[in-house]
Amino acid sequence: MPEYDVVIVGTGHAGAFMACELGSKGKKVLMLEAGPATPRRREDYMESFYLAGFKSPESPYPPDANNNQPRKTNAPHPTIQQLVFGWNNPEISYLTYTPDSLPFGSTYLKLAGGTGNHWQGTTLRMNKNDLMLRQKYQYGLDWPITQEELDTHYAKVEAFMGVAGSTAEQLAARDDIPPDYQYPMPAIPLSLSDKYIKARVDGEPLTDEDYFIGQKTVVTKTPQARNSVPYDNRRVCHGNTNCVPICPIQAKYDAAYALGKALATGFVTVKYQAVVDKITVGEDGKISGVHYLTYDDISVPAKSGQTGQGTAVGTLYVLAASAIENARILLNSPWKTGATVANSSDQVGRNLMDHATYLAWGLMPVNAPAYSYRGPLATGGIESLRDGPFRSARASWRLELGNEGWNWSKGEPYTIGPDFLYGTNKGGLNRGAQVLGNKNLLKTLNGYLTRQFRIAFLVEQEAEQTNRVQLSPTETDNLGIPRPLITYNLSDYVRKGFVSARLATTEFMRRVGAQECTQFDANNAKQFTYEKQPFNYYGAGHVCGTHVMGSMHQASVVNYYQQSWDHSNLYIVGCGSMPSISSQNPTLTMLAITSMTVDHILTRV
Repeated sequence: MPEYDVVIVGTGHAGAFMACELGSKGKKVLMLEAGPATPRRREDYMESFYLAGFKSPESPYPPDANNNQPRKTNAPHPTIQQLVFGWNNPEISYLTYTPDSLPFGSTYLKLAGGTGNHWQGTTLRMNKNDLMLRQKYQYGLDWPITQEELDTHYAKVEAFMGVAGSTAEQLAARDDIPPDYQYPMPAIPLSLSDKYIKARVDGEPLTDEDYFIGQKTVVTKTPQARNSVPYDNRRVCHGNTNCVPICPIQAKYDAAYALGKALATGFVTVKYQAVVDKITVGEDGKISGVHYLTYDDISVPAKSGQTGQGTAVGTLYVLAASAIENARILLNSPWKTGATVANSSDQVGRNLMDHATYLAWGLMPVNAPAYSYRGPLATGGIESLRDGPFRSARASWRLELGNEGWNWSKGEPYTIGPDFLYGTNKGGLNRGAQVLGNKNLLKTLNGYLTRQFRIAFLVEQEAEQTNRVQLSPTETDNLGIPRPLITYNLSDYVRKGFVSARLATTEFMRRVGAQECTQFDANNAKQFTYEKQPFNYYGAGHVCGTHVMGSMHQASVVNYYQQSWDHSNLYIVGCGSMPSISSQNPTLTMLAITSMTVDHILTRV
């Protein structure tokens, strides 16, 4: 008998939740994590973030995000710094690209808790039309799961994480929640700017497009895994506006917290700095083991490389790394002539998706300051316009209202001070190249910073075969493992969503009475031109697709339970299994389908 009931690769959202659930039922679980363990003091991460000259979602976490040398790093991962300073230079960028590919705008981590360390915490549900995009609107792929089947698991994971929300408000915006359901905690209140916006924006849709009869623009409180009251031994949100990359007090649920609960069961073991390079298959077609390489040095450049290797053996196996890393492992695992592990359908790595995001920003009227840079990063949004007949023509979007001023769009509040001290204009507000000091400087900064706000349109991307992950034929990490080779583009369907978002922004700013300051950045590699209009796009951190679920073996990688069609004892879980992503943040849905997988596994071990 194998020593472990289940071997799980990855300790992020899906892996940590699964380990906690299995461990609580007395199942013996081994987890393999490519990155290091969590430090004893959360303040160590905070100090790294505070000292970082370039602050990005990866800044608090090892390896050093400001020193990008993937060829000389034992467990490298993508960073925002790589996107800015050399996305298509393999000496800088961990991800490599095929010719004519656009840069993939999102990143992920390799360490205890994975990318679940720096997620924002938004927990929105999908509705029935989101799950049948192809059937309803003739784009993308359909799910083999119904909304009714998801509802029970949504409720379970909302209780596990601790979600604050308002059922009544969500029902006023969308039909994606049972009317008798109550969230575990009361909703996080709307911010001052949210309330100001709601009073002026609520009403008719923001664009003259094909909506359902009676459909309205409605600003609602955003459901989020963040404590509005004490919950599960975590404190109430203090409004640090630092949810990404790290909540200083862990009021926000994160995967590292779930990992701690898993370890506390006494049935879960984690092997850190164990990089899985391939999966082995027995003569019976079942997975026989997970092969991994170990290392000691997490610095960049690494002073040493591989220190050992091993094979983890269990009854069942779960790949729970990110969508890109799951694909990389499978594609690097030989199986039989003409196919790698779990890939007889040739679908592994295909259908790579993200929410390509349209950012817009502006200044509130002088008599109605936003007072940003406080509270969670987002407390309100417009969910009521996410679905409609328009989806037969263009991609859906949700509109998130930001509380962090121009931090995402312009790096504020770190840009405006030097601009007015030295006569520069990186933030776009010092067009006259003024040089100020003393009271004039203070008055100017207060006058602008208190009025800054931004909105973000998370634009749905449909599954496309040509957006994919392959293995680089030339580039490896310091352990000699091939790095991902990305082919990524935005379809006309997505680009039309951006055109709609720009039109909606114009109407939004008009209703609010704000001065729009959105600028196209020609130096930003994440750009495209459509209908003679230049656009920048941003990654949302929502890496999806690459091992999509489906009802037919020939067109998917996993079934309803995220179980491999090819190997009955292998499950491939996470956002990579999602056939469509709609326009809502995907983490809640990903955990809901992982909950379904856990139930299936518990019938087998």
